[in-house]
Amino acid sequence: MGWQDRDYARRGPTPRPVWSHGPSFGHGGRSIVTILIVINVAVYVLSALSVTLAELVFVSCAMQADAVVHGQVWRLVTAQYLHASTFHLLLNMIGLHFLGRPLERMWSARRFFTIYTLCGLFGNVFYTVLGVRGVIDPLMPAVGASGSIYGLLGIVAVLFPTATVYIYFLFPMRIRTVALIFGGIALLRVLERGANYGGEACHLAGLVFGVWWAMKGDTWWATRGRGWWTRTKSRWGSPRRTRRVPKPRGFSAKIAERREDAETIDRILKKVYDKGIHSLTEAEKRALKEATERQRQREEEAGRVDRL
Repeated sequence: MGWQDRDYARRGPTPRPVWSHGPSFGHGGRSIVTILIVINVAVYVLSALSVTLAELVFVSCAMQADAVVHGQVWRLVTAQYLHASTFHLLLNMIGLHFLGRPLERMWSARRFFTIYTLCGLFGNVFYTVLGVRGVIDPLMPAVGASGSIYGLLGIVAVLFPTATVYIYFLFPMRIRTVALIFGGIALLRVLERGANYGGEACHLAGLVFGVWWAMKGDTWWATRGRGWWTRTKSRWGSPRRTRRVPKPRGFSAKIAERREDAETIDRILKKVYDKGIHSLTEAEKRALKEATERQRQREEEAGRVDRL
């Protein structure tokens, strides 16, 4: 019997699923997806209100391969917050909203922001490489968050391939199919040097990075990335913590883990029902989050279908 079948689980408040709406971290905290949308919209509106400001921002912050090679590396990031038109901005922010919120609820805000930025960064680095090699004009400016958005699309397509999205809010389609179509279109335009092929190259690179992260990123984070983050924090006076990389487990170990997770969730949720959520310690909150995440992953592997 799962923890959902316990009496207190049926009578008490139902824990919010990963795909529900609302902020995902902290009591009264702000969603990082909302913050990113606000920043993008604010930059666009301010630029639209002042021609002088728009020229200054685009000249100094837009992607330009030649400028990056000559040391203006901040363009690799700042270009992600600039957009060429209202329609361009609208499409990217819709993508960020629908693709980003589920991932933010699954991860932490800091982790989501890091991966989101890396997707766009990888796309812009690829754009720079093409400019250096003469495939695109190295002086051609480029702006937009599409590299990051395509990266999120790749991540969701791998983690939740059977999730359903509605193209133009009308036509249902599997997210994996959407990623393949968008990736194929981008690849064809790059090969044929069609309309906006430099931007499409950035999109394609972001998509590839997102797929890689969904397949290998957690392993990298556990073995290298988390260690780098811990070392960085220790230099600033935070206690340094190490984490052992788990070894592959057999079937009996997985069964034992499943039983231990069920007991952990059962015990903590009973305490929540009896004494309220504020009675939990930080260790109990962390244990509940980790156990719930492992259970969610097992349910997905068993064939559960989620909708974005």
